[in-house]
Amino acid sequence: MTPYKLFVFDLDGTLLTQDFRLTDDTLKAFNDIRDLGFRMTVATGRSYKSAKPFLDKLEILEPMVFSNGAVFDNPDSGEREIISGSTLETALITLMLLPDYQISAKFHLATGELYKTNDTPWPDEGKHFEVGTIVPNLKAELTEDPIKVVFHAESSEIEVFSKRLDEVLGKKSNVRLFRSHEHYVEMTNKNVSKGTAVKMLVEKLGVQPEEVITVGDQDNDFEMIRDFGLGVVVGHGTPNLLKVMNHQVSSPEDKGIEQLRDWVKAGC
Repeated sequence: MTPYKLFVFDLDGTLLTQDFRLTDDTLKAFNDIRDLGFRMTVATGRSYKSAKPFLDKLEILEPMVFSNGAVFDNPDSGEREIISGSTLETALITLMLLPDYQISAKFHLATGELYKTNDTPWPDEGKHFEVGTIVPNLKAELTEDPIKVVFHAESSEIEVFSKRLDEVLGKKSNVRLFRSHEHYVEMTNKNVSKGTAVKMLVEKLGVQPEEVITVGDQDNDFEMIRDFGLGVVVGHGTPNLLKVMNHQVSSPEDKGIEQLRDWVKAGC
């Protein structure tokens, strides 16, 4: 019998395709894994609002992790815990740099509010992602620590911007920057990660870390792929993930979750 009890899935690029679809085949494979007796949950970079349409289809009942580990939610009890955000000082430095780049940014607040720096449309915005309130002069109006900041631009521009931001903030910065998609860089408190939040989750569930299978595709999944019983990378993965994974399957477009189901059925 398998020693594993809990699956923790990333959403984008793992259960969802690159164009943000949860296919019927992936949903069936997900439910097939649950029918084998596993508890199922998610740890995503998305906020609860932007994840909810998919959570409803997946029928997640366990506690979940949002905003790359900055938020922990329990749907049964209504418990919502903000783990840690970036400092207001760092957020204001970031806003001072933005005008030099073709970057659009969204600042997620602990209250659930979402502020966007300009009206640049994001892919599937309003459908899979909340637009937020556009505040062109946000550096003059932001008054609290954001729990997460997401930057969007073409891949080359986002790369140049993130390197510059990293240089300006320096080694003593209280934040970490990481790619979560080709066109997105995210900024969170350096002590926040999906892995840290999943450790909280398994403690609340009474599950041992070695009894957890984690599934992801980007560097924001690194700690949870590395630190639990079995880490599965979906798609090509990143160099960091490939160093710590235990198993790899194809992308959701290429029936990766179906491959995972078949592998689990065979006893992992």
